[in-house]
Amino acid sequence: MDTNVTSELIYEVLEQLQAGQAEIKATLTDHTRQLIRIREDINALRGDDLRREAMQAQMDVRLERMERHISLEGA
Repeated sequence: MDTNVTSELIYEVLEQLQAGQAEIKATLTDHTRQLIRIREDINALRGDDLRREAMQAQMDVRLERMERHISLEGA
């Protein structure tokens, strides 16, 4: 077994590790950006649902008023 480890060999290994770490960081940054976009889309969909629910509630109130008005006229 050769135990002669030179500083050049150590330097090469450290460079490779550093390059791999940089690639992992870049991938993580990309995934973080994608996750932020997904969260923004989900929040937009939630907002759409809330607006639809509010509109439905307004229509329900109006329908109840109309039904009361019709039943009063028919009585």
